[in-house]
Amino acid sequence: MTIRTDVNGYFSFTGVPEGTYHLTVNRHNTIFVEQVLRVNGEDVHIDVDLEYATVMIQEVKIETNPFRSGPKEKSLSVQTIQREELDRYASESFVAALERQPGISMINTGVGIAKPVIRGMAFNRVMVNDRGIKQEGQQWGADHGLEIDPYDVERVEVVKGPAALLYGSDAMGGVINIRPPLVMPAGEIRGGVTSLYRSNNDLYAFSAFVEGSSSSWFYRVRLTTQDYGNYRVPANSFVYAGFLLPIYDQMLTNTAGKERHGSATVGYRFKKGVSSLTLSRFHQEVGLFPGAVGMPRAYNLQHRGEFRNIDLPNQENTHIKLISNTSFFVGSSRFEVDLGYQRNLRRELSSPHAHGMNPRPEGNLAMELDLHTITANAKLSRDFGLRWNATLGMQNQYMEHGYSGFEFLVPAYRSYISGIFGYVEHALRDDLYWNIGARIDGARHDIQAHFQPVYQFFQPTGEFTQRNPDIDRSFLNWSGATGLSWIYDNNWNAKLNLGSSFRIPTPVELSVNGVHHGNFRHELGNPDLLGERGLQADLNITWKNQVWFMAVTPFMSVYDRYIYLAPSGRFSDLPGSRPFWEYRQNAAQFVGVEFQVERQILSGLHVEASVEYVQNKNLDTGLPLPLTPPLGIFGAVEYERALGNRFISSWYVRSEIRYAADQNRVDRNELTTEGFTLINAGIGGVFKFGKQEVDLSLRGTNLTNALYFHHLSRYRLLNLPEQGRNISIMLKMPLARYR
Repeated sequence: MTIRTDVNGYFSFTGVPEGTYHLTVNRHNTIFVEQVLRVNGEDVHIDVDLEYATVMIQEVKIETNPFRSGPKEKSLSVQTIQREELDRYASESFVAALERQPGISMINTGVGIAKPVIRGMAFNRVMVNDRGIKQEGQQWGADHGLEIDPYDVERVEVVKGPAALLYGSDAMGGVINIRPPLVMPAGEIRGGVTSLYRSNNDLYAFSAFVEGSSSSWFYRVRLTTQDYGNYRVPANSFVYAGFLLPIYDQMLTNTAGKERHGSATVGYRFKKGVSSLTLSRFHQEVGLFPGAVGMPRAYNLQHRGEFRNIDLPNQENTHIKLISNTSFFVGSSRFEVDLGYQRNLRRELSSPHAHGMNPRPEGNLAMELDLHTITANAKLSRDFGLRWNATLGMQNQYMEHGYSGFEFLVPAYRSYISGIFGYVEHALRDDLYWNIGARIDGARHDIQAHFQPVYQFFQPTGEFTQRNPDIDRSFLNWSGATGLSWIYDNNWNAKLNLGSSFRIPTPVELSVNGVHHGNFRHELGNPDLLGERGLQADLNITWKNQVWFMAVTPFMSVYDRYIYLAPSGRFSDLPGSRPFWEYRQNAAQFVGVEFQVERQILSGLHVEASVEYVQNKNLDTGLPLPLTPPLGIFGAVEYERALGNRFISSWYVRSEIRYAADQNRVDRNELTTEGFTLINAGIGGVFKFGKQEVDLSLRGTNLTNALYFHHLSRYRLLNLPEQGRNISIMLKMPLARYR
């Protein structure tokens, strides 16, 4: 294929194979224009007009298409979030930045650790894909955050609902796709720096990148550093196990942390494709509130030294990834090959303590979990005429897990997972699109037994206690899905998806047996778990015109043998007296709805609101499932104006209100949580200093300093409130662009 352009702005493409193409046209500070082209051997002429961005155009840029739920022809709803939106809300983590999207919430441990929840599902039911490779970071743990540099994300695609067909069994609840940055035009070099300060925990962050491209080669490098102290709460005390305990200086001791991240990409463009190699390293050290290990006591809640110190207990997380992405055309067929290696090293450190009659261990390494993962994915897509498209793919993954430390939680194991899938799309009419697909997944988990020596009077007896047996389990099953997208006219779009999915139990669900201090409980696996089977349906109806946008998405799903971790009401006999949480399997049901409405009242004045609700039930007991987010309502008013003068390019001001209802629908032995209302606001703009532009923003969250509890927070189990008032200042400065 050959591309030519001239001084008048005309582009010509020659040698384009027959088929259907999505053309995206974009220029800095303009709206994305997306158009479907059908090439059948004849010349095709199109005119594209680019409009400069206003506040509503900013939203269109974020969502990348008029209906904001993915290409109109696709039945799956896909929300695309650009870097500008992630920066504007200056959230505490990458996951927190996604939380304002309806249907998305988070499980957090303090401010530095968070994981995504989609429609009430989390852990191994929400897949995070980084450049085509599934992130494997011990995601089964509620206190195990997402090991992603929040500043190294340029585009995110969120798929809500059943996506297991295309992504694998761990995508039963949804997918968060982290897309690679767009490759720069040939012959350009640019860079930029971002700095951030937050008042609540005295956070300082700095991130810098540089990227460039020649006619064939391209590269990108980013480095990030972030440090923060103990975070503040609007409370002087809390109640745990009937005891009133102090919060000194309204600051939670030992909740400081630091992060050091880096990534580098090098790639090559050849005649009919592109290939790239990305190496990244994520490193995080986070203190844990003293009550996370043992019982909280007044004496160990006092601050020890400087409030930025990371004391015991704490956790260190290091995640290394090497990812290769290659895509190329052969005729009208497109091949994609993604290869990846990951190492996730998680270390939990605490003061050594004797377990019953056992001797006191040496060192502070309570637990080390070391997970190695190799991934190989391949996909072939091809158009057949103008109305048919077919995709075939395969995904393979090998995991090897080891452990050490004086605590035991998860045994050593090896896991092999493979899947193949086929997917067909057909344009029934110009306004009606249909798809259908099927998938087969197989897995084998080889889990080693773990024996602990028995001591009496601090001396070994020569006997051993078996914490878990040898487990060798294999699984094989299928998934299927079909969907319709109906484009009634330029204002209406309806999407319907029906699916039957299968999820493979993880090695952790089969074998875990130990006190998980970060979750304040003793977790117990079940080696007899069977694979999950679910039936899902969701409907997305969107209406929009020049000033209005509305979308409603009801959804429901029913599961046979749904696997979940639930409180048992019993306490562990291990030191620390933690409650038992057991992996169980029951029939379950999820129903819910998401609603969005947006209105441009005047030029530059924009109002938006959203409602999200999910309700689930254990069909065997009639009780709700644990860790379910409450009803949420979000509203915002924003005014943005482009000035374009010598000193200010544009500015905006924004106010928000977020409401969470009481969560009284809880599982047996699970805490209820009162609702809350938060008020947030922000102001910012792009300022000019000669030829240098600077993007400066000021944002405040929880401006009323409200005392509230987050139902999905792990510190909720200790009756600890969330962060108080927090003022953030972000400065972004692009460096000069060279050709």
